[in-house]
Amino acid sequence: MRRVLLVKTSSMGDIVHMLCAVREAQQLLPEIRFDWICEEAFIELPGLLANVDRVIPVATRRWRRSLLAATTRREIRSFLASCRERTYDTVIDAQGLLKTAWITAAIRCPRPARFGFDWPTSREPLSSLAVGSGIHAPMHWHAIERLRALVGQALGYQPTGPITALETHRPLGNSVMFFHGTTRQEKSWPMQEWITLGRALNQQGLHVQLAWGTPQEQQVAETLTRAIGGRTQLLPKSSLAQLAQLLRSARAAVGVDSGLMHLAVALGTPTVAVMSASHLERFSASRFAPNWAAHARVMTRTSGTESIPAQQVLAACLDLGLIQ
Repeated sequence: MRRVLLVKTSSMGDIVHMLCAVREAQQLLPEIRFDWICEEAFIELPGLLANVDRVIPVATRRWRRSLLAATTRREIRSFLASCRERTYDTVIDAQGLLKTAWITAAIRCPRPARFGFDWPTSREPLSSLAVGSGIHAPMHWHAIERLRALVGQALGYQPTGPITALETHRPLGNSVMFFHGTTRQEKSWPMQEWITLGRALNQQGLHVQLAWGTPQEQQVAETLTRAIGGRTQLLPKSSLAQLAQLLRSARAAVGVDSGLMHLAVALGTPTVAVMSASHLERFSASRFAPNWAAHARVMTRTSGTESIPAQQVLAACLDLGLIQ
């Protein structure tokens, strides 16, 4: 049995992209067993794959706020001890950042078997010094294709053909999940558009489920629930695993650019992404749905003055066969 350690800590969308690449590896090399180092907020995600035996939580986001505190130093020592409990045949640093380079360097693994992006294609080039084998994966490729190239070369195969969703989607009801939450204001969608869309879906016999994570998102979700009316359901605060389970049975998902929308696409759920910030280069719509995702539609805007109307999103729902 070959044991591989994956170092992909964040963010949520990046981890979902990694799931797609690792699933391909599992299909081609079922004898490999994976461990995964992941930020503590996202540790439920690697467990969506069967061949991930062990998820090691890391808390770099929290530690950097109090790096000199005694409790932080103890946690770091405990984390490193967990990382070094096993000797690995291969380590793959799929982050390409300095915050993961020090982790990669500490793992019990022969240096030539430590893989990561090479100097020109690492997000932070200095991180490539921690690996023994740098893989070239151009930055303009979609994130999933970059990760497929990295994992494939590290494990000795050449990715070919289109990748598929993590699961075969089997909708069990008439729910459409709304993901309105985002950490960036420029990615948000006007509340009135959400209301118009929700009411139109209600008229089609579908009912909206509103997810939320923060108190601010909860307030918005409560307002939308009242305004849309009908069978609209405000979900309780849910874990990532619970939301993944809901997505498996949902008729569709509609939302702004967020990690949960990446998860919806990866799970094969029909998805309409409202890319309100797509006119900004750093939030380009091309980064959202890979070319294999025929079940996804991406709504874009070309300038900061126009908005994406609910009618355009409804047209995408019609195109996906969700409404008539």
